[in-house]
Amino acid sequence: MKDPLVNRTHLQSSSRMPPRPSSSSSRARRAALARLVVLFVCVSLAWLSAPLFASPASIAKSHHHHHHHRDGARRRFSESLDSSATPVVERRAYESPPSPSPSPPSPSPPPRTAVAAKKPEPNPRVEDDAPKLSGFVPREHFEASGDVVKWGENFILDTAEACHDACVEHKSKGCTTFVWCGDENGCSGQKKGSCWLKRQPRPRTMAGANDASNPWTSGSIYEQDSIDGDGDPSKKFHVVLTTNKAVYQGWQARVMYYHFKKQKEAQGPDGPMGGFTRVLHDDYDGLEKEIPTCKVDRLEDELGFVVLSRPFAFVQFFEKCPEIKEDYILMAEPDHVYIKPVPNLMRGDVPAAFPFFYMTPWEKPEIVERFLPGITREEMRKMDPIGSSPVFIHKRDLKRLAPEWASMSVALQKDPEAKAAWGWVIEMYGYTLAAWKLGIHHDLRPQMQSQPPWDKSVGDFISIHFTYGMDYDAQGAFTPGKRGEWRFDKRSYSSAYPPKVIPPPPEGMDNELVRVLVDAVNEAAAALPNWGEWGGSTLIADFH
Repeated sequence: MKDPLVNRTHLQSSSRMPPRPSSSSSRARRAALARLVVLFVCVSLAWLSAPLFASPASIAKSHHHHHHHRDGARRRFSESLDSSATPVVERRAYESPPSPSPSPPSPSPPPRTAVAAKKPEPNPRVEDDAPKLSGFVPREHFEASGDVVKWGENFILDTAEACHDACVEHKSKGCTTFVWCGDENGCSGQKKGSCWLKRQPRPRTMAGANDASNPWTSGSIYEQDSIDGDGDPSKKFHVVLTTNKAVYQGWQARVMYYHFKKQKEAQGPDGPMGGFTRVLHDDYDGLEKEIPTCKVDRLEDELGFVVLSRPFAFVQFFEKCPEIKEDYILMAEPDHVYIKPVPNLMRGDVPAAFPFFYMTPWEKPEIVERFLPGITREEMRKMDPIGSSPVFIHKRDLKRLAPEWASMSVALQKDPEAKAAWGWVIEMYGYTLAAWKLGIHHDLRPQMQSQPPWDKSVGDFISIHFTYGMDYDAQGAFTPGKRGEWRFDKRSYSSAYPPKVIPPPPEGMDNELVRVLVDAVNEAAAALPNWGEWGGSTLIADFH
């Protein structure tokens, strides 16, 4: 844009030209003017390109140290998320998700990075040393999970040891784990002797389903790490639960806190269970009178996915909530019910987390490479197959991780390909990718939670995660994928409390965990005052 003063001068003196300066002074002035123009262009380019080269961490850190009030925190965080989403030239505006269709449109091509990506620093906590081969150590009534290396429906071997030996022979192809059927009647429709060879991301921590009625026998070909932590009762932890004010999360949080207090009392004053804080990223809902609560702000733009407020709540936990005295935190969600006194399962200060079978970042390497520039395909295999809960973590690590987790989650939600691939667990992937980026490695602790109806026996589990629907017919037979005559599903109570007494499952139902869960909800409903009261009304739904 032209300078207005220059325009006015031109109009006023258009009838005559200004006197021409002498040649020597003219050269000097032109040289000076050229230097000024070059300086101005350099400064302008530096200012305009700053958002492209500023890292998410530096942006978040800069904002963190200079603003503290509530509205400023919300505005600051929204701005940092918007400017640090991904290292791309163009930042795309969020588009509302399209209506569901049988054939969704192909995602648009990923944006090109603005600058050459710098390879992340090595992760000092990842176990880079090769696992050691073990002898034959079978585990009965256990079905190991993992990627299939060799299909087993037609690979029939006489003994579990022969199946183990076959996995050793296939270790160069990635086999870490064998699954063998020794039941005369077969296993899950497979013949007796069926031998499945699988690969697990952590060879030294075998994960899978364990209950007394499981017919499979599994084992790893590698020596196994202890999954019990270091057992130090002085390592007290503080449970931090995040919720909004919806009745759906309210009744779950009440049940959860009731059983937290019950198990803490059973553990005694010398156990590691410490305090409890519900971080409410919403307006007050009345439960702050019953549950220790710290109110924070909801993310201003949740991009159509309410869970994005969760990492933002953890950022604010360290900024706005009273400082906790415990050094460790157990990150939790409302649909967790503690069924035993909870130990701190950390080994030293290394975080410990529950492994989810569906958290497989290495299956989408192009997405991971876009958000973690420089990572190799082999390094992806070492990424934590976890979400953000349940997780034991030192509070200093979580304080460092929360802003990166929040930025990463929003960046993924804005990316069409990541959103299509990871959908409802995209915030969990945000945590996993952010943890890797910062060099924070987690030990795996399969006993942290059970997930009925797929898990059936209490066994070593210390909690129940009731995220799946539980359907059975009148005789007690499990009817997966079909609404049962007896059904318990938390989503049936998204706008009202469950009834004060949930009828017991049919007598023929053989899932111990489902019965324990129903008893736990009924016990809390009977003990808690004003069950079903919400916002001045009584909201209790019928049992389905």
